[in-house]
Amino acid sequence: MSYLSFHPGNKSSDKGKKTKGSVRKAFSDYIIKNHGDDYKETLLKQRSKTDKIGLIKKQIIEVADPADKKPLVGIIGGGFAGLYAGLILQSLGIEFEIFEASDRVGGRIDTWYSADYDPKSDVNKGLYGEVGGMRVPQFSDDMLPVQHLALSLNYVLERNEMTDKMLRWRKFYYNSDYQRLRYNNMKKPIFAKGASLNSLNFGRNEGGDIKEVWVTEKTDENGNKYLPINIILDKVNGPFIDAINKSFETGFAKLMRYDNYSMWAYLTNVFTLADLEEYYDPAMGAPCENLSFNIASYLETTNVGTGMYSVSFVEMVIAVYDWDGSKNSYDRTDPNIYMITMNEGMQHFPDACRTVLNLENGVTADDGRLAQVLIGMAKGQNNEYGYSPPNLTEDAEPPSTVPPADPKGTANTNPDVSKKKKRVFMNHKVIQAVYDEKLYDNKGGMRLEIEHKHDGQKEELTKEYAYVISTLPNGAYLSGQKKTNFFDDLSFAKARALRECNYMPAFKAFITFNKQFWKEIGENRQYEVGLGVSASDRSNRQIVYPSYGFDAEKGVLQVYSWAQDAERMGALTDQQRVNECLKGIQFMYPEINIYDYYAGYNDGVTTKTWFWDQHAGGGAFALFNPGQFKNLYPTLLTPEFDGALNIAGECCSVHHGWIVGALDSAYNSVNNILEEMKATKSIVKMKAIWGGLTAPDVAIK
Repeated sequence: MSYLSFHPGNKSSDKGKKTKGSVRKAFSDYIIKNHGDDYKETLLKQRSKTDKIGLIKKQIIEVADPADKKPLVGIIGGGFAGLYAGLILQSLGIEFEIFEASDRVGGRIDTWYSADYDPKSDVNKGLYGEVGGMRVPQFSDDMLPVQHLALSLNYVLERNEMTDKMLRWRKFYYNSDYQRLRYNNMKKPIFAKGASLNSLNFGRNEGGDIKEVWVTEKTDENGNKYLPINIILDKVNGPFIDAINKSFETGFAKLMRYDNYSMWAYLTNVFTLADLEEYYDPAMGAPCENLSFNIASYLETTNVGTGMYSVSFVEMVIAVYDWDGSKNSYDRTDPNIYMITMNEGMQHFPDACRTVLNLENGVTADDGRLAQVLIGMAKGQNNEYGYSPPNLTEDAEPPSTVPPADPKGTANTNPDVSKKKKRVFMNHKVIQAVYDEKLYDNKGGMRLEIEHKHDGQKEELTKEYAYVISTLPNGAYLSGQKKTNFFDDLSFAKARALRECNYMPAFKAFITFNKQFWKEIGENRQYEVGLGVSASDRSNRQIVYPSYGFDAEKGVLQVYSWAQDAERMGALTDQQRVNECLKGIQFMYPEINIYDYYAGYNDGVTTKTWFWDQHAGGGAFALFNPGQFKNLYPTLLTPEFDGALNIAGECCSVHHGWIVGALDSAYNSVNNILEEMKATKSIVKMKAIWGGLTAPDVAIK
């Protein structure tokens, strides 16, 4: 999921455009190299002790008969980190088991389907929405592993005659000329196409608190019109982006000098009016002055949400790269945003993972290599990158400036249908994970205590593994058990990191309307594709228009907010939340009575609200506070108990709030296990199938 909602006047700078290569991986490597001494020392110490331990554990995976193989790895949590770790291990022939506490897989990827949803009905086929992650930047180099995973799964599903479960991407409409903006009691909303020169009522003459010099239209030396206030973020981010583009090491060193600052603190204590350079006007104040509280408030209000600028300045700057990743990386002159979502709901994605994991054989080397070329992770036989995956709907097809891939070879076409092999266990809640040094011939392992609920009965299980990968959100480690803790005897650093790592609250609501009135109002009449995302300063913040079901009669508007806005919405009762959302929608459509189209309050049928989640443990996604990149990120990655326990999840990555963060962390955890076992051939095979994802421990070599 992405948390950024850029006002049209505050677009990220074109200076940040990337070539093929992962800026996030470079950032991760930089942190480990310069701030990961304890991490590197711990890993080297663990691996120096594991020659004998690793060989003993490695024997478990070298049994000739697959039926005789015991599970080597226990995986806690069936979100994308757990599922991806399992899929990698499956592809390497290493046995494992996944335990998921709920009755569905996917974790924070979760689609709400109305009880009336019918994908074949012209009336009800649009009645769903994404509770969790809902979009993926289509051409981002860092994000491509998500599409690689979907395509690789399709090859397995197809040869196992499960074509009904195959995954297709459709276009996610993030923006349009007709998305609405309304702030500070503006008499009526405006459309995005005219927003960059609009003060949004923040100027003093219109009842706001911003000096008029900031919101008075000007013209630059090239004849382009602008508002000075909408130049600020480019000037804030630009020097760091330029420096990183010239030299990763020098640029990140420059950026990390400000890791102890929040975004708000940087704007109001470091950035000066003189840093506006050619856009500076003496009427703003003295050149040495910092930005005012009111200016910082404007930028926070129109770009993210109330309280979100308390997070790390580094977090916000690096997010610009993710934003640029939503553009066409093959044509830097293309200004459009390209995002995709899963056809008929993101829930199909983790469901497909589960289906493949419960087969004896999964993704093969041929599958993985072909998928890498088709989505632009690897070069084709013409030695060029291209993009032409076969699982796109027509609206998601790339523009003509994107070259097609030039693959060599095919996916594994073995016609033999794989046998079933259950590896994913639902309604199995791990309540304790204990390290026992006596396991595996006194070489150590992990013991899991598990509660299994079935037919109203609760069964207690005990499982033992050489390695465990735990993928729960950090808040979920508060088990709530009467006498036992989830973990005992964690290192001081790990326990602190799990406790302090900042998670961002989020709120979502889904409101059904008997008619998609938003398609027929004003200038956007008969607009037959997604309208994008409208925004206001109300607590409901964003209205996300559907990117599907345009020709259906009924439709769902999704409301999305974060941080303090989400906390206040979440404090209400369910029906009160819906009421606030309805008022927010009416605020954006003053010309009609939206209640005439409202399908009524019926939880699970016409409405659904979500605030945090009992399985998410108190926050929607990680978003680091000042200093946490340097001080907590390396610690989160460090294995515990001589390598027997790895913590994974999007918080253990530099891709906070995105699916790929979960994938990166899972890849890194599997890599840690393989390194400890000296399983060099398996590491080579993993990279061949899945590509070179962000595995920070490679930086210690």
